[in-house]
Amino acid sequence: LRARMRRVDVDSITFETGSFEISESQYPKLERIARAMARVIERNPAETFLIEGHTDAVGNDEDNLSLSDRRAEAVAQVLTEYFSIPLENIVTQGYGEQYLKISTSEPERQNRRVTIRAIAALMSKNN
Repeated sequence: LRARMRRVDVDSITFETGSFEISESQYPKLERIARAMARVIERNPAETFLIEGHTDAVGNDEDNLSLSDRRAEAVAQVLTEYFSIPLENIVTQGYGEQYLKISTSEPERQNRRVTIRAIAALMSKNN
């Protein structure tokens, strides 16, 4: 079902291998996305955004799953604290290396990313 929901790859933010940190110098890169999210929430205060964390295929599955969770949480934290996106409009989920953007077992920066999906429509269909 998640694949049916339109996604926005946050290509401007990628992570170092094994890291979930977003340097303050990267915060402005999230501004365009935060403004778009704020406009959507203004039109529909019940909208919920799923922030998905991803890793490349380097490392073990358990560590990658944990790391991807932390990446999603780090982006959510910047969006809420720096851009005032309400926390109640955000959920996070890590997928580890399950959904590689570039299919490779090698280190790949493009796979160490975050994706954002608006999922309120999906949630209302399931209720």
